Amino acid sequence: MPKLICIIEMDKEKGLILTTEDKDGKILQTVKMDGEAITLEVKGDSATSTIVQKQDSVTVTCKSFVLKAETIEVTSTKASSWKSDDTFSLESAKAFTVTTKDELTQKAAKDATISSDKAVTLKAAKKFSVEGDDIQVEAKSGAVALKAPSIKAEGQKDVALEGAQVKVTAKAKLALKADGVAELKGGMVNVG
Repeated sequence: MPKLICIIEMDKEKGLILTTEDKDGKILQTVKMDGEAITLEVKGDSATSTIVQKQDSVTVTCKSFVLKAETIEVTSTKASSWKSDDTFSLESAKAFTVTTKDELTQKAAKDATISSDKAVTLKAAKKFSVEGDDIQVEAKSGAVALKAPSIKAEGQKDVALEGAQVKVTAKAKLALKADGVAELKGGMVNVG
């Protein structure tokens, strides 16, 4: 066990200062109470950690911060922010919920991926928009279904439908129209 140097200072201007120094381990521990704040500081060769408590704030500055508990609840009555200058990770062993009573914005400067080992559902009570330079919809085994009171497909250049079998069925009226040339070709064509 190393020998520690312990100092207690009491000053009417500086307040109360408790100091413990381990010269062998090169660690200095300080507690300062100056009438405005309580400052806890542990200083070593490679890093320094500090906790400053004032009447309206608590500030923790350190190289590594670890919080372990059975349950954790964090509540803010005003704005909250969480920022990382490196990788940011959130993980849950059970259900994970993100809820807001106002707008929700998610933005990535690079690729963004949403994936699930089971189903994914995207739902909007009003307008739903998908936009991109190149959009691909693919079903690996089942069908792709589009269902709406009205469906409109429009291409700035062309629209192509291709498959082993292509069926167009109208329960009421079917209109095929071309402002230019209309062609109907097949190995066998049945009309009627």
